[in-house]
Amino acid sequence: MSDTTGKLKDLIELLHDGEKFYTEAATKVKVPAFANLFARMARMKQAIANDLSTQVGSHGEKAPTGGTMFGALRQLYTDIRASMSRDAEAVYVAQLEQTEDRILEAFRDELTKSDNVEVRNIAERHYPEIKRAHDEMRDLKSRLAA
Repeated sequence: MSDTTGKLKDLIELLHDGEKFYTEAATKVKVPAFANLFARMARMKQAIANDLSTQVGSHGEKAPTGGTMFGALRQLYTDIRASMSRDAEAVYVAQLEQTEDRILEAFRDELTKSDNVEVRNIAERHYPEIKRAHDEMRDLKSRLAA
């Protein structure tokens, strides 16, 4: 595995974590606006992961189709917390915002610290969309906390 595909595979797994988590959350919340937002965020994560998977494939390697163990555990933890909460939407938003933090940090690291020009260019192409998604969830979390 090349350095390029290794880094892209790591990003893909984080995106799959986000996609799965948003998809699951969309089915668990009762407020339609949240379900629609979560479904949109899941589609965005899937689209970026598909683009990165194409890049991995162009290097003759197979892209991961799943996420990370940490992502699966976070989702399970959130499901349990939400089931015991009076405000499941707020629980999901807070945990999804943390997932956005992880994804944003990973893309920012590749954008600013990577010596790999190809990975840096790919991160740069998707960073604005990743940042918007992060900021949207951060702002929603703040509004719900107020």
